[in-house]
Amino acid sequence: MTRAQVSRLLLLTGGAALLLGLAVGWLLAGMAIDAAGAGALFWLAAAVMGGVAIAGLWSVHRLMRGFVVQVRDLADAGRIILAANPDYRARGGGHPDVAALAEVINALGAQLQELQQARTVAIQQARSDLEEERNLLAALMAELTDGVLVCNLDGQILLYNRGARALLDSRAEAHRADAQTGYVGLGRSVFGVLDRDALIHALDQVRARSATDDVNESAPGGGEQMATTSLVATASNGRLLRLRLAPFAGAAGALRGYVLTLQDISEGIERSRRRDVLLQTLSERLRASVASMRAAIETLEQFPMLTATQQSRLQRVIRDEVTALSNNLNDTLRAYDSDLRAQWRLEEMHGSDLLWSIGRHLERRHSVTVQSDASDDALWLKVDSYTLLQGVSHLAAALAADFGIAALTLRLAAYEPAERAPGLEDLEAVNRPLPQANRPAFAALDIVWHAPGEDEAWQRWKARAYVVDATDGVLTLAEVAERHGGEVWFQRNGGQEVAYFRLLLPRAGRTDARAAAVPAAPGPRLGSRPEYYDFDLFHQPGQRPELDERPLRELVCTVFDTETTGLSPEMDAIVSIGALRIVNGRMLRQEVFEQLVDPRRPIPEVAINVHGISDAMVRGQPGIEVVLPRFHKFAEETVLVGHNLAFDLRMFQVQEDVTEVVFANPVLDTLLLSAVIHPEESNHSLEGIAMRLGVTAAGRHTALGDAIMTGEVFLRMIPLLEQQGIVTLRQARTAAERTYFARLKY
Repeated sequence: MTRAQVSRLLLLTGGAALLLGLAVGWLLAGMAIDAAGAGALFWLAAAVMGGVAIAGLWSVHRLMRGFVVQVRDLADAGRIILAANPDYRARGGGHPDVAALAEVINALGAQLQELQQARTVAIQQARSDLEEERNLLAALMAELTDGVLVCNLDGQILLYNRGARALLDSRAEAHRADAQTGYVGLGRSVFGVLDRDALIHALDQVRARSATDDVNESAPGGGEQMATTSLVATASNGRLLRLRLAPFAGAAGALRGYVLTLQDISEGIERSRRRDVLLQTLSERLRASVASMRAAIETLEQFPMLTATQQSRLQRVIRDEVTALSNNLNDTLRAYDSDLRAQWRLEEMHGSDLLWSIGRHLERRHSVTVQSDASDDALWLKVDSYTLLQGVSHLAAALAADFGIAALTLRLAAYEPAERAPGLEDLEAVNRPLPQANRPAFAALDIVWHAPGEDEAWQRWKARAYVVDATDGVLTLAEVAERHGGEVWFQRNGGQEVAYFRLLLPRAGRTDARAAAVPAAPGPRLGSRPEYYDFDLFHQPGQRPELDERPLRELVCTVFDTETTGLSPEMDAIVSIGALRIVNGRMLRQEVFEQLVDPRRPIPEVAINVHGISDAMVRGQPGIEVVLPRFHKFAEETVLVGHNLAFDLRMFQVQEDVTEVVFANPVLDTLLLSAVIHPEESNHSLEGIAMRLGVTAAGRHTALGDAIMTGEVFLRMIPLLEQQGIVTLRQARTAAERTYFARLKY
């Protein structure tokens, strides 16, 4: 019985009591008139009966309020304590018996909270070893350079690492309006990011090979080693990947899923193609030049009696062809320098770590005192650290042997192509500088020492500084620079008696100047440990079956929120969309969608005061015609969850002509679900619901912050809905549609 129904019952009871009192009073008054014949007695009897009726009405009201309304409040408080928020406490007051009952419920709630805390501690202790192993697995997988995916037979991703996300995810193509790439995430389909036909074919091959006797061999653990296969497949973002598929079976031997390792071969394929074009072009140009020179030389040999003028003309032909051929070769080698250079495996390394490792190596192996100076603490490099150690170690040994240099300074800083250190004379560039066009970002590693003496001595030494020994058994700095796609040169300042070798090394990652100039929208801090794995998905059905009968606890949801320029869907525009996913009853705080949107109109000051997003922050950001299709891809095949979603969905609907996307996902609104759970409550704001259910309000009035709070509220609502027999998606939608708020339209 709702509060409105109780109020109506009180009115009916009071009215009935009043009518009954008046009727009895009228009857007694009539009897008094007949007996005494006096009008005064009539009014006296009427007054007495009216007072009796009012007293009865007041008594009934107190009885109903104390033992119906307040008891219902206690029941609601008990359900919240039992299912959602053990910290919640019932409100006392009212009838003494009801107040005593509230105290008992609160005492039971305190005991329940203590028991739950004790149970949580016991469970954590019992599962500590298992959690340690799972976290270790997640950490190891996250740090692997190669991409790794683990999928079940339905193609759902159970585990992934950073390498796989970097290779497959669509964030690198987010700026493109025509990007049709997918997202990597737990519970998502691997077929959304990799070629489905290629994976199915490889899996069929593995099954067929594993069925033969000559493939199945006894594994060290006593089980059977299943066959593996390699394939090349195209990712949805256009990358060409080499995949290795390794299936694995359960305890009964049945195939349960497969592991995919991924390696990007797009760059290597493109580099090979360019080398082929280069070789073909050089062959054609060489053939013509060599033919001309050969003809000129044969003419000189066959006709020795040619005049001096004729001989000079033929010699000029040979000289011109040789010069043209030399220039052609130099230009080609310069243009295709990175394609012709041997490619080595380079790893990302922090600049300060590199300086520390080089310094430690030189001090231990060569007794050289090393001082390090890194001007940028955020500098990351992409290097072969072992090769680099070899080259610098040889240089230190040569300096110690030839000049007794026992102290070096290592300097590391970002490098611009036109940069030269002030006050230092560029004596010689050992290698030809790289072309400026399309040049990658570099950092300069300077190996500096005190260099007294004449410049002539240093000129003679630097001419042989790269010669290691008679057999060239150790890498030189020039070879180290070549492996890293950089260059190296020697410089000396005679006035300051300082000399150094500058070695250019590639920097890891790229800096987006525009993104750096635009401040990011304020948002909540997310957890540092990404949810990279969820092996419970082995037991989950795929996305294809009908969702209506799926339990709420098993839904894959996208919780989202928007920030806008105002509250009119027809007149205002979206300035931010934030979302995250719920899989298996867990919020995946690292699988988020957060994007500012350029509304192409000024943002009112009143809106800026609410969400903090200014015109400067959205300037240069993509428009809604780019962002909304990307969000549609992020939320595909999931249930949309939000608070007061009628407004957000209306904002999406008015943009359908522009974005060409329609959101047909099932929807659950926490505003409507709150009205289902607590129909007697008047406050169904997100803050009010969060306070009742014990959810901490953080990062409010940012799209992602509100989405995170809404997700936590939704997860705490599920057990309260289950107490009312609302278990499935269909039941939740049906109950929500019956509430008053469901009839509101935007």
